Amino acid sequence: MAAASLVATAFGIVIIIITAYVLAGSTLVTSEVVSTAQKDMTDLQLKMLGTSMEVVANSSGGSPLTIEILNTGREPIRNFGYIDVYLYDSSSGWFLFTYRSEPAEGHWTDVSITDGDYTEEKIYRNQWDPGEILNMSVSYSGITPERFKIVTGNGIPNSYKE
Repeated sequence: MAAASLVATAFGIVIIIITAYVLAGSTLVTSEVVSTAQKDMTDLQLKMLGTSMEVVANSSGGSPLTIEILNTGREPIRNFGYIDVYLYDSSSGWFLFTYRSEPAEGHWTDVSITDGDYTEEKIYRNQWDPGEILNMSVSYSGITPERFKIVTGNGIPNSYKE
C-alpha cells in the first residue's frame, strides 16, 4: 500500500510539472505575439504620421482627369496598387477608381513621376519618394466629377474640390 501512495504522489508531481511547463510556454508565446503586434502597429502609425501629400495641379473638363500630387511627407510610396482615387458626382455620389498599369476606364494610372522641379526622377524609379510629383490619369465616363479624394495604402487621404 505504501508503494501505491508513493507512485500516486510521483505521478501527481509529474502532472504538476507538465502543467507548469505548458502554462509557462503558452505565456511566453502569447507575450511574443502581443509584442510583435505592438511593434507592427507602431511601425504602421509611424508610416501614417510620415505620409502626406498635396495636390499641385489638376485638369478639369473631361475624361481623363489628370492630377499632379506632391509627396510632402517623409515616407516613400512603393506600391501604387494600394492607392485609391474617389471621384464625387453630386447626382450619383462617390465612385472608386483603382490602380491599373495600363489606361482603362474605371481605373487610374501613373503617367509619370518627376522631381519637384519637373525633371525626370533620378533615384528609386517607380517609387513615389518625398519631394516627387506623381502625375496620375483617371479615366471615367457617365459622371461629372466635382471633387476627388486620393487615399494611400496606409489610409492617409487628401481631398480636393474644384
